[in-house]
Amino acid sequence: MRRKVIFAAAILLVIGALFGGEQKFPKFTLEDLEGNLWSLDSILSFGKPVMLTFWATWCKPCRKELDKFVERWDSWDTTKGERPYIVVALCEDSPRSVRRAKSLAKKQGWTKFLLLHDKGGQVKTKAGVAEIPELFILAPDGTIFYRHIGYNPGDEEESFAKLEELLKQLEQKPDSGETVPAEE
Repeated sequence: MRRKVIFAAAILLVIGALFGGEQKFPKFTLEDLEGNLWSLDSILSFGKPVMLTFWATWCKPCRKELDKFVERWDSWDTTKGERPYIVVALCEDSPRSVRRAKSLAKKQGWTKFLLLHDKGGQVKTKAGVAEIPELFILAPDGTIFYRHIGYNPGDEEESFAKLEELLKQLEQKPDSGETVPAEE
């Protein structure tokens, strides 16, 4: 079943790329785990690429992916200033289990990221997410540069390679803000 879902999602992405041009991530406004409101536009206003992932406390692959993001975050060379990207993790837990998500995030060090609660899965649905974890890398204009469904150990290497690719493209075109979508 999982392979069919992944195959269907890949087909939709290819069709979208061929006929729809660059695809923007759907707009949203959500609360973080502290109750503050964040919109996609407010996140993009920082002018940085965004690694956006959907997760839940009950999802072991999600937890492993976020742990790998923390490792990479902590090892990123910040001698030239702050990190050139933002990590946004959209929690798919029910309103009742958000307290547990908040506690787990603190314990695991995920509070370094922007943790938003996708109440009722509204963003998950608008983005066409079939299963979690699902990762999107967004260009600073909200264009989907890369999309990855699921998580297996080592997947983070490909994701960070795509992030590096986007960062290099942005360095080459600092004035235009245009990016070239990566291949899936």
